[in-house]
Amino acid sequence: MLFRNTLAQSSSLITAQLFSVILAPLMLGRFGLALFGVWAVTGALAKYAGLFDFGITRSLARFVALYHARGDRRGVQECVGLGLLAVTVVGALAAGAALLAAPLLTRQLGVLELSEMRIVLMSAVVIFVASAYSRVFAALPIGIQRMVPPNVAGVTGNVLNFGFSVGALALSSDLTYYAMANAAAEALRVVLVFGSVLVVWSGSAVAFPSMVRTREILGYGLKSQVDWISELINLQTDKIVIALLLGPAAAGAYEIAARVVVAVREVGVLTVSAMIPTATAQLVERGREGIPAFFRRYTLLTVSLAFPLFTLSCIGAPFLLLAWLGDTPKDADVILVVLTLASFVNITSGVGSSIALAAGQAGLIAWTGVFSAVTNIVLTVALAPLFGLWGVLAGTVIAMSSAALLLMYRFHRSFAIPGRDYARAVLPPAALSLGLAVPFAVFDVLVGDAAATRQGALALLTLVSLPYSVAYWLLASRLGYLPDRLTAPWLRRPPELGSPVGRARAEA
Repeated sequence: MLFRNTLAQSSSLITAQLFSVILAPLMLGRFGLALFGVWAVTGALAKYAGLFDFGITRSLARFVALYHARGDRRGVQECVGLGLLAVTVVGALAAGAALLAAPLLTRQLGVLELSEMRIVLMSAVVIFVASAYSRVFAALPIGIQRMVPPNVAGVTGNVLNFGFSVGALALSSDLTYYAMANAAAEALRVVLVFGSVLVVWSGSAVAFPSMVRTREILGYGLKSQVDWISELINLQTDKIVIALLLGPAAAGAYEIAARVVVAVREVGVLTVSAMIPTATAQLVERGREGIPAFFRRYTLLTVSLAFPLFTLSCIGAPFLLLAWLGDTPKDADVILVVLTLASFVNITSGVGSSIALAAGQAGLIAWTGVFSAVTNIVLTVALAPLFGLWGVLAGTVIAMSSAALLLMYRFHRSFAIPGRDYARAVLPPAALSLGLAVPFAVFDVLVGDAAATRQGALALLTLVSLPYSVAYWLLASRLGYLPDRLTAPWLRRPPELGSPVGRARAEA
């Protein structure tokens, strides 16, 4: 079931990132780098509105899973009701804030007229609110581990959004038309996701939340939200700071690199995407006895899938951006590599953080999130005036990496799992993926300047990615690092019983 749910969850995430990657060069060609940067900054600002739901909408899937496992139908309905109330209130606040902020952003960014900025900001608010409503409705089928219907709706919504976006770009080079088209597409997504609820749930799916239920979800949500706040600061705030310091064009270059990193990361975390509801249900049914084996097995699988993707995006960066865009924005390839390195360490905490959230220990995540956010802010304030873009990036890398390591230290202490289990799950795949990359990195240095055209860059990207991928797949399969479904039977070697792979498989 976890594999099927993971595949369903991943389909929506992957298609969203795929369409984002396809749209980026079209937007750059139609709008230019400065307007592209404005779109990135307004989207980042809209995401901050999510702070005012106090983590409720991001906690719903976990509580739906908890109440469903207990047979508490009313609790599931109240989760949906509370989420809808929270989004409605936050949406109204966000709309007012957007109207008030429009004059200031118009002056600071200096690209759009005031009337245009209002339309773009209000469209960003509609996109945010519609996405939040979709997330609330999707929490019900996801929480009861019926993840195929909401993700079919999600993929359909992604296709609609892509179609509306391409249509707007074809008809006009005006950013306001593109913004309104995206807002309309997200509104239609809400209808689709609500339809998925009707498929998996009979009767009313909404009930007015009681104060007891509200306090329970709110208390958990406030703690879990801190981690999301740190992610906002680490990625979204960078765009805003860069736009204010260096202009919207520099923010556009950052956004280009960030889209690649996010797309690669979404593929790399396939095994984590459906984990919180599944782990919650297992904890209700089996208690904590199975957590160590669960952690060992899925940490190994997660990093073994993510590390080669991250490594490949680094060694292929000079060719990838040119083949994708036709003209690489200044410093975008270096930004891509730096952000990927931060994700390389951060991904190792994915399974542990999912288990902690499933077990209701959101405070563990919150404490680490505070550390990450404060570290990033302090380093950005200290380094950005001295080093500009590179100071902002340095703060992000240090904050994300150190927070991930600190989280794992606290996770292992809380769940009494030896730290060597983390090292044994993470270090061998890291050594394999990075070791295989050395000759390809040398190749980059020697022939990087030869990629003068998109065709040449595509050929060199293929020359790097294909042999690296094949070599990693063969060796990782032989060593037992990959899921059985991704390993050819003739490559499998029965792992030794005492090895990390053998112990994890036997216990799982």
